Amino acid sequence: MITLEAYFDYYNEYMLTAEETFELITTDSVLVIEGIFFKENVDTNNIYFRLLAQLLHFEKDPKTNKDVIIYLNYIIGYYVGLFLHPASGDALGIHYLKKAISLESSEDKIKLYETIIDMILEIL
Repeated sequence: MITLEAYFDYYNEYMLTAEETFELITTDSVLVIEGIFFKENVDTNNIYFRLLAQLLHFEKDPKTNKDVIIYLNYIIGYYVGLFLHPASGDALGIHYLKKAISLESSEDKIKLYETIIDMILEIL
């Protein structure tokens, strides 16, 4: 399996499988790579764009990839809304989390996503 650092490398074009995504991309791992990027003076916005590209890859087949699409919307919403803070990051984060909610069937996960939205709104 590709390493976290190799996956987020600027020149990497490899797209993860759904299984690799669940294993490699977590709320903790995106913060780890953000710390590495910060120390190496690499633009942390690249994390968002890499995750977005991965999401778009899976959205080509939404029926097969529903669970990983939900998961990536959650990860992107969490990261952009609470940590990256780009212009309009709150709106972007909430958008991705609402997309995850609209596709999710687990009440526990929906509550988690709603809690993160509340956290984003508190930061405002």
